[in-house]
Amino acid sequence: MRKIKIDKDYTLTNDLILDLIDKHSTEKSRLEKLLRYYNNENDKINNRVYKNKNKPQNKLSHPYAQYITDTAVGYLLGKPIAYTTEDEKLLEELADIFKYNDEADNNTTLAKMASIYGYAYEIMYIDKFAKPRFKAIDPSQLIVCYDNTLEENIILAIRYYDEIIRVNDEDETITRLEIYTKPTQNDKGQIVANGKIIRGTIEDNNVILSDEEDCYFDDIPVNVYINNDELYGDFEKVISLIDAYDQSQSDTANDFELFTNCMLIVNGELIDDDQAKDLNDINLIQFLNSDSDAKYLIKDIQDTALENYKNRLNEDIHRFSFVPNMADKEFSSNASGIAMKFKLMGLENLIGVKEAKFKKGLMRRIELLCAYTKMKNNSDYSYLAIEPVFTRNTPNNELELSQIMQNLTGILSEETVIAMSPRVSDVQAEIEKKEKEANKLYDDNYSELGDINAEEE
Repeated sequence: MRKIKIDKDYTLTNDLILDLIDKHSTEKSRLEKLLRYYNNENDKINNRVYKNKNKPQNKLSHPYAQYITDTAVGYLLGKPIAYTTEDEKLLEELADIFKYNDEADNNTTLAKMASIYGYAYEIMYIDKFAKPRFKAIDPSQLIVCYDNTLEENIILAIRYYDEIIRVNDEDETITRLEIYTKPTQNDKGQIVANGKIIRGTIEDNNVILSDEEDCYFDDIPVNVYINNDELYGDFEKVISLIDAYDQSQSDTANDFELFTNCMLIVNGELIDDDQAKDLNDINLIQFLNSDSDAKYLIKDIQDTALENYKNRLNEDIHRFSFVPNMADKEFSSNASGIAMKFKLMGLENLIGVKEAKFKKGLMRRIELLCAYTKMKNNSDYSYLAIEPVFTRNTPNNELELSQIMQNLTGILSEETVIAMSPRVSDVQAEIEKKEKEANKLYDDNYSELGDINAEEE
């Protein structure tokens, strides 16, 4: 169950907590499987059992899952997200918070998790220095519950994880709980009671709640970053193809190993009885009822058909994951921007969906940060005033791109034109640099003229 919905008027009980954790166990198994494939611990080939122990037993797994995820994430966030806004104070405030939280690295972790699992979670909290923090959380440790409204608001979040503690010189595993509840609002939407962070443990299938504290965000501090509406990982739908490729490559390796150690068939008494018992060890078969002869027993391998089959599997993996094979010769040429876009159309469509969904999570993060700064500093920031800007990490024909930017100057805003450059990660900083350079150039050229408004002596 990837999206859990409960009644908005739920009552937090021990039974509800345990029931939600039990339902999440099935999803947890799915998440663990996807992580194994990302780590190239492919289930089907690793669990393959060979009946004949005397034959080669190669188990070759291929890291297609890692390749698909890393390529998609690199294409989406290989260049850090930039933010544009007319509210300079808001931008400065967020820039400090983002730097403190290493925002670019956290975004990459979230995008990677979303690519593997189909979604990713982020928890926000206030650290001991009273500064807002946000951190990606393993989805196998977090249960997010939504209400049944059209908005599908988050109304409950439960984090549970195992922790090894030392008791009487022995290691014991204890399950920790963190429960996040929604603040209470009146009819005017004003918060009348803060949300709570309730901590506890699970011991002997019983929930033991120990303490709670106020949550200083105006909503449950959990942000969701989904990969697509179906909540599928990028390689999840091609796992069967990956398994088939692993098996075919393993069988090929087995065949070639058998060919290398092929049996020598000997017709006639060419060896004595003492040697006969070791025939398997010396890869030799002896027939005594025919004329003397010797030849190797080899398997007829259909090389062409086999390679065509594996090539089709390889092509299908890339085709249906929408992540192209960058080792293909088509990507080695110095193609124009338009030609490259056609080659990357499938990936571009995939990333377009990922960007829209990822942006939604970013905006909720910014919304919670704006609400916190309003409470702390009495500021009046609007999260809608800021716009995340994604820049694709693609090879560019810089001459072609510079000509396009030059042609658009005066038609589009300076901010939009600068954002087109792959060399610029911070648009606002680049605009400030241009202004400083323009002012310096003016001062250097016209400072000797003096103040044109000064009165004549």
